[in-house]
Amino acid sequence: MQKKLRSQVKLKNNKLHTIIIRRLKIVFLLLIIQAEVSYAQTNKAYPKFSWDKVPLVFHFRKHDTLLSLKEAKFISERSNFMVFEKAHGQLPGGAFTEQAILNDAKVLKKLNSDMKVIFYWNTLLDYPFYEASSVFNDHPEWWLKKSDGTIDFKRNSTLKKYDLSNKKLRKWWVKVVKKAVNNPHIDGVFMDAFNQVKAPFNLKNWGQEKFDAMNRGLDALVNETNAALDADKITIWNGIRSTRHRVVGNDYLESMGAVMIEHFGHFHSASPQSMLSDLELMDEAAKAGKIVVFKAWPGFTWLDKEQMALPLEDKQQIAKQHIEFPLAAFLIAAQEHSYFIYNWGYRMDFGSLEWYPELDKPLGKPLGDYEKNGFIFTRKYEHASIYLDLKETKNTKITWH
Repeated sequence: MQKKLRSQVKLKNNKLHTIIIRRLKIVFLLLIIQAEVSYAQTNKAYPKFSWDKVPLVFHFRKHDTLLSLKEAKFISERSNFMVFEKAHGQLPGGAFTEQAILNDAKVLKKLNSDMKVIFYWNTLLDYPFYEASSVFNDHPEWWLKKSDGTIDFKRNSTLKKYDLSNKKLRKWWVKVVKKAVNNPHIDGVFMDAFNQVKAPFNLKNWGQEKFDAMNRGLDALVNETNAALDADKITIWNGIRSTRHRVVGNDYLESMGAVMIEHFGHFHSASPQSMLSDLELMDEAAKAGKIVVFKAWPGFTWLDKEQMALPLEDKQQIAKQHIEFPLAAFLIAAQEHSYFIYNWGYRMDFGSLEWYPELDKPLGKPLGDYEKNGFIFTRKYEHASIYLDLKETKNTKITWH
């Protein structure tokens, strides 16, 4: 009897041991896969980086047609990193955004074999410029509703929103990305509107339960997108933003390859403290090995009617006069894989192909990290010395040498 009992105990122990070993193998395999994805997004997938001059990324849409050969050459000769916005290449009766981005991606890669091209895809708003939008509109159960049951449209528009708490909606969303990105011509996806999903003001329309479900859905969407894309693809989230009421940004350092700072020094992010927070978050993300896209503004945007009514020559002059401060801020926190954008909107004709003398100057590698005293920063590069004053911005100076 005791022999039989010992035999049964031994058998149970062996079975338990086998189960534990199997589970440990699964965990170990998952860790390897995660490490491989992380490695890909910090090495193989990234654009080739250089400190020779200010590192640039282009991010815009050409709203009425595809790029001309002259425009494509301008981009490919100055950068190897391009994000095409929603509604790119919208010829009347022509291609949808998906096809337009693919067409111009092929052109840019032919001109520059090192070019990395990114596909824009919003995580919240349904834009009708995409062919995929017709599928979304055939599924009213995917449309985000307010707590009173009515459709939650984007403010002052008829744009519907994605209900990220719906698994089938997310499956469709990821399928669109996979189709657009898993090819040799597109290198990743720009996932916009994270902060719009997470904004506390949504509680009023959604209620706490739906708000929490939407945020869980966004987190799930990130993981599901990573699982669907090839390992050598870049995922960019938007992003870092500091205001008087809220500081957000580095929630996805472990799971995504790049982050954008969209509103530095403008909109509600122009206070010294907001800009300081943005730079600290940029520094954290960059030192974690992530791509950081730093979008700067020339003191006005496409929303400013008075400035937009000025002749192009006047807007160009304003932009030339204002570039030193945001460029200095970028150079204070920049690390390898940090990129600068400077224009007044998201269309190509909103200053996206303007050029400035500072962008042609030799820069060289940074000679160390920044030094900080309150709201004043300094930093040295091989060919430039940076003095940044977030309070008295006019005192900011880049000395080129």
